[in-house]
Amino acid sequence: MRTFVAFSALLCAAGCGASAADLSLNVTWSFLSGDCAANAVQTVRVSWGLSGQTPQDVAFDCAAGRGRLGEIPASGGQYGITALGLDSGGVARFTHFGTSLTLSGKGTGGEPVALTLRPKPADIVVTWRMPNGSGCPSGVILPYFIAVYRAPATDGGVLSEKVTETQESCSSRSATLKGVAPGSYVVELDSRAVTPKVKGTKPVTVLPGENATVDFQF
Repeated sequence: MRTFVAFSALLCAAGCGASAADLSLNVTWSFLSGDCAANAVQTVRVSWGLSGQTPQDVAFDCAAGRGRLGEIPASGGQYGITALGLDSGGVARFTHFGTSLTLSGKGTGGEPVALTLRPKPADIVVTWRMPNGSGCPSGVILPYFIAVYRAPATDGGVLSEKVTETQESCSSRSATLKGVAPGSYVVELDSRAVTPKVKGTKPVTVLPGENATVDFQF
């Protein structure tokens, strides 16, 4: 059996009902939950290749559930595989972050590599506007704190589970919180100790692979 180096699983090199001389590299895919139709994924695009080399992209119909990437040379080597699940508009909604495997000249014995597609993180872009064009405090470099919290269970819930936070100058008028998992959140903008005091919260929903925007007007 060959062993995956990262995000690993065991593969049969022989004795699993496939010939050890089969050097083809095949993949199957599934979702963390649901299927292609439920997740509105039409195409699965798989990138693969030897470590340190430019990967090749191969696209498959998601409903097929499996595909052939190509053949492994007899010399074998270390290979990396990533994948994206694309909707009908070509937007990447799901991702398989990466599998690394080392293969000898016997390949995988025809056994496919299983890929799990997970909802793709996205960015939250936060902007703010001050009343009547008023300016920002002078001489302060990082006056604003922008944080993302899990949405409270009720309207009166307390913001307690912080997911991520960044700091930005008031004068920039925007901040980006990167790589937020899909879900429901509350964005908080707080000047904290900076005068004049500015604080506000707004709900936001992050969809897989689609950046969300939040605008504060004070």
